[in-house]
Amino acid sequence: MFDHDWDGSLVLQQGYVSIFLRSATMALLATSGCVLLGFPVALFIATRAPTWRAVLLVLVTIPFWTCVVVQMCGWIIVMADNGLLNRVLAVLGILRGPLGLLYTDIATLVGLVYAFTPFMVLPIFAALDEFDWSLVEAAYDLGANRGAALLQVIVPGCRSGIMAGIGLVFVPALGSYAIPSLLGGNHAFMVGNLIDFQFAGGRDWPLGAAMSFVLLAVVLLAMLALRLTSILQRQELAHDVA
Repeated sequence: MFDHDWDGSLVLQQGYVSIFLRSATMALLATSGCVLLGFPVALFIATRAPTWRAVLLVLVTIPFWTCVVVQMCGWIIVMADNGLLNRVLAVLGILRGPLGLLYTDIATLVGLVYAFTPFMVLPIFAALDEFDWSLVEAAYDLGANRGAALLQVIVPGCRSGIMAGIGLVFVPALGSYAIPSLLGGNHAFMVGNLIDFQFAGGRDWPLGAAMSFVLLAVVLLAMLALRLTSILQRQELAHDVA
């Protein structure tokens, strides 16, 4: 993060800072996408019959059956300039030239959301599985519509699962290496790629180790913030009940 200037003073390396900020931004966007995608999926599974729940949960865990490299290679086939998505759009007349989606931030974000959405679905489903659905019926009896019941009853009721999912997604997304390397290329350099470069390409192991500790500190601070937020929410809930 810092380097010595010509006069021996410490100088902040703006490039490293921008990569760390970029990684945090991508991790936050990926986490938000996983919440928006994972919550409806978990809610749909939780409201199905027990037999269908088991089948749907197996489908959710399919990405775990293969390594992330194989998954991203599949997305390369889909998002390449001559890939499946480009050809479908060309046949429909929507696109006349290459889409140019591969090796962009959007491609990296798609890969992150795809890879980590199961980590969001499972804890939310676990929270919904223990949810007292009679509270929703009571909300309907009191005149609440579906939107109000969802936002004021169901979402607060599975808040612990959402917070757990955020932690499970944000941490690996922040230090992700394979996904930005395969889908983003040099245009989506993240902190995991930077650490790998310091060890493999730059042969600067001390700097790579220092960056690893900085990443670890950021992750610990994020987990601490999530923990404190969960504690405060529980205290507010207990105060409202009292």
